[in-house]
Amino acid sequence: MQRIVYSTIFLLISLLVSCDPAMVYEQYISTENGMWKWTDPGEFEVNITDTISIHNIYLQVRHTVDYPLSNLYMFVHVKGPSGQSLKDTVNLVLATPDGSWTGRGAGNLRELSLLYRKHTQFRQAGIYTFTLEQGMRSPELPVTEMGVRIERINP
Repeated sequence: MQRIVYSTIFLLISLLVSCDPAMVYEQYISTENGMWKWTDPGEFEVNITDTISIHNIYLQVRHTVDYPLSNLYMFVHVKGPSGQSLKDTVNLVLATPDGSWTGRGAGNLRELSLLYRKHTQFRQAGIYTFTLEQGMRSPELPVTEMGVRIERINP
């Protein structure tokens, strides 16, 4: 029940933010039973039409306060419209050394956004596929949702 209340709050905030003229794309994928498994990558297909503007790309994570570690490694795969690909390993710092959560939120859920690519220009229009994989040693972690956000920085 509590998860439904917090999900509703995040949904309302998302609706308010959806009026953001700089936002090109924002999508979240929920994990099964609030646990992100090695075997369950998140895939986001983004149709890019603007090859002139400069963009920032963010990786987003929502997790519970039951998360047992202070960070989250992710493998990020990006495939472009003509087959070009990029693979990265990123580290999201979820908690400070004193145990305070770095993300925003209340109650049991926290949300963190990481600037993944700054000042990016998509040189080719078409479908870009972003795949996020959990890269920790634990086969599953209490991550409830993962997301990708792309913003135009010169709207």
